[in-house]
Amino acid sequence: MNFSWKKFLEELRVLIILVIIAFTIKSTLVEIYVVPTGSMEDTILTGDMLIGNKFIYGMRTPIWIGIPYTRRGFHIPWFRLPAFKEVESGDVTIFEFPRDPFQKYVKRCIGVAGDSISINIATITVNSDTMHFPDEGKYIKGFKYDKDKVEKLYSYFTGNRDNLESFVVPYKGMKIDFNNVDDWQTAISLMVQDGNDVKLGSKTFTMIDPYEVARTHGFLKYKLLKLISSSRKAAMREQKDRSRFIKKLNNEYKEDNLVNPWYINYGFENSEYLKNNITINGETLSELGVYTLKHDYYFFMGDNRDSSYDSRFWGFVPDTQILGTPLFALVNLFKFKLRMKVVS
Repeated sequence: MNFSWKKFLEELRVLIILVIIAFTIKSTLVEIYVVPTGSMEDTILTGDMLIGNKFIYGMRTPIWIGIPYTRRGFHIPWFRLPAFKEVESGDVTIFEFPRDPFQKYVKRCIGVAGDSISINIATITVNSDTMHFPDEGKYIKGFKYDKDKVEKLYSYFTGNRDNLESFVVPYKGMKIDFNNVDDWQTAISLMVQDGNDVKLGSKTFTMIDPYEVARTHGFLKYKLLKLISSSRKAAMREQKDRSRFIKKLNNEYKEDNLVNPWYINYGFENSEYLKNNITINGETLSELGVYTLKHDYYFFMGDNRDSSYDSRFWGFVPDTQILGTPLFALVNLFKFKLRMKVVS
């Protein structure tokens, strides 16, 4: 049988076309997601395979090209088509995690841009209306609350977040007055998320957190290890490998002069120092005076509120990172069980 270059090239062309079509569908129309945690239980269970609608909030063209399930690749210019509907309070939404966009999160939208939100001893109020979570939400009020201790949204990493003072979800056109900033972590985070080059001296602010990147490093590998070996040995190996990975990332950040807004203790510096030493696109905050936000933002929480890592801990999600909404849970991979449940 003679080899035919013409036939080979024709088959290769067809294969390339099919790959491009599959990649386009996955990137813009529908995608499959596997839920790794129980933050949305019992609405969505750990291990659920979700079919996601990626065009309802405006189809976004591919933003990154590379090897699937790795971080090897590069970013490309993108745009978003008009939406069929806007994200609303109460919608279960799929989005990119702001501190590591390679991670896809599924949470319930609590507030959209411009909404006023307060959480008073676990009661959520949005624009003066009490918000009710679904009955199947696993929230059990397992924490005890100090009624006299009302926290700010961005007092990072301490305690439970179900007793927060009132705040407004940032919106396009909202102004940040640098003469009246009482929370520099939030102000800097928003300016970075808005797509600006923000620096403090020689250090460049970034939203990508090495600890969050390391949290999912080798996730599938360690899941498989726990199936074929003892859970204790797999957990020890996972902890050891992640520690090495975090150390490597921190060294790279140090060499590149990168820093996260939430790891700087601004209490050591007064506002005048920060205004004169923080620059946004080469201009000091003192020279700029006021910054106007270019994007709308959203506030998300998990239905399993006592066990959900969400906006109460890491802040707002910009409109650029909204991906879509889950249509239904197809199967549960961890329980080997058919689900076929509509997500709402």
